[in-house]
Amino acid sequence: MAESPFAFFRGSAVVMASDLGRRPHSGLMVQLCGDAHLLNFGFYGSPERQLLFGINDFDETHPGPFEWDVQRLAASFILAARSVGLGGKQQSKVCRRAVRAYAEAMAEFAGMPLLPMWVARLPMERLVDQRASANFRSHLKKVTAAALRRDSRQAVRKLCAPDGSGELRFRHQPPLIWRFDALDAAWLAGRSWHDWMHEMFESYMRSMSSTMRHLLSQYRLADCALKAVGVGSVGTRCGISLFVGQHPDDILVLQGKQSEPSVLAPYVDLPSPEHQGQRVVEGQRLMQTASDAFLGWTTNPAGHHIYVRHFRDWKGSVDVAELDADGLTDYAKLCGWTLAKAHARSGDRRAIAAHIRDPKLFAKGILEQAVEHADQAEADHKSFVAAIASGQMESAGP
Repeated sequence: MAESPFAFFRGSAVVMASDLGRRPHSGLMVQLCGDAHLLNFGFYGSPERQLLFGINDFDETHPGPFEWDVQRLAASFILAARSVGLGGKQQSKVCRRAVRAYAEAMAEFAGMPLLPMWVARLPMERLVDQRASANFRSHLKKVTAAALRRDSRQAVRKLCAPDGSGELRFRHQPPLIWRFDALDAAWLAGRSWHDWMHEMFESYMRSMSSTMRHLLSQYRLADCALKAVGVGSVGTRCGISLFVGQHPDDILVLQGKQSEPSVLAPYVDLPSPEHQGQRVVEGQRLMQTASDAFLGWTTNPAGHHIYVRHFRDWKGSVDVAELDADGLTDYAKLCGWTLAKAHARSGDRRAIAAHIRDPKLFAKGILEQAVEHADQAEADHKSFVAAIASGQMESAGP
């Protein structure tokens, strides 16, 4: 988070939630991503094995006013534009295009029947639109090609090795990866790792459909490990589990992440599941046109709420540093459309479109707020770095 204002912004959703929660809002409620910055969008594989683009992080999902996600997305584009050296006019253009794309897409969805809207998605040929900049088309082709190489087999090649009996095991690589059988017993509440995982897996299976329970029953658990988490999840538990089947290529890697209450929860008096893993999974399923078939939730023996997902299944995201002004603007339009689609599935799309009225004026208003949030993030980052330098706060490198 100390690396840059943009990195600080990504890791401090709780700060912006506090700012938003203390201001008047539209009252038009949707299922929010809760942390809709531009790097929480990306590619993933559908159950039908199609590469889709959508929101791909739902740790903070919660019902709330639609504009909170729009403002966080807009502020992230201001900060990203600043991080790659774009001037004020270009920053404003990128931000406005994201918001206008959201508004125009919402108007489009408001005019559609429910079922066509519900299943609408952007096909790959539209994602790499010939009208888009050469920079964006080139980068997107690179990202999608890399995403298609990221699957369980690729994860196993990178993270696993055969043991003395030929069984695949995770490589023990502390502090990034700690195998369960190498953990201190206190981490597993005095249980063996087999008993710990059996209890978790039984709970996870109860959250799945009968079809998925049947599929998963064809695999056996081979190994488990704790894995270091990213910027926004520091301090929470994250585990990976290796499952194998009868065929040599029957390999499945699942990831379990600890779920805590959404940063939005204190500011929105709306119902949400008590189990935080269930909150994440149900929010994701509601917002995505197609979701990971392995999504589920469980509680570990220590009482932590966990959600489970397919690990690295065709995951891919853009690298802002490789986008120029036109490329970032094209990406902004893509994210705006995607966020509108997610909101249209859970909220009153016609009421939201009517509230927006004029996409250009709406974009202008959101831009002013986005610049304010971006400026505040830069000031907070400066204070954060100063606190580290003065010893008031400890910092640990990778």
